[in-house]
Amino acid sequence: MARPYQKANIPGPEMGISVHDPQVMAKLLKDPKKKVLVIGAESLTWELNGKKLVDYLIEIANKIECHICATGHSYGYLKDKVPKEKLYDMSLVNITNRLSDKDWKGLDGKGQYGMAIFSGHLVFYSSQALSRLKNFTNWVKTIDLDKYAHPNARFSLPNLSDDDWKAFLEQLIELL
Repeated sequence: MARPYQKANIPGPEMGISVHDPQVMAKLLKDPKKKVLVIGAESLTWELNGKKLVDYLIEIANKIECHICATGHSYGYLKDKVPKEKLYDMSLVNITNRLSDKDWKGLDGKGQYGMAIFSGHLVFYSSQALSRLKNFTNWVKTIDLDKYAHPNARFSLPNLSDDDWKAFLEQLIELL
């Protein structure tokens, strides 16, 4: 089990699992549940050897067939790269609140999501969003694809260097 990236993040008796193997993460992401990928604005600034994180996330979203919820100003970048019927613009707080509502019908009006995947957010923002979902929902499996261990996500990556994170994402995309 990886230590939480934020030292003061003591999540209580239930802690998520750090996934060290891209093959395991690929199996989790291939789950047939209805999925949404929540992409934050930090994905535009985080680069791995010249390639933006958001571009890795677009590749992942295309492989797992999911909706994309753009938060912050990531929508401006994504609107030209993602089909309009898959892309939605909403704040992180708003999408977290909606995912917490069992009666919400999803971004497309066809039902609540069974899996929410997060990436590209500041650590303390995603930690709080994931905490809300962990403690107040039992129908949404959460995954975080950032290079930090998030004990509030059901599954996250361990704390990784940029090189290891890049290798993980590339292997993950290949396996999907």
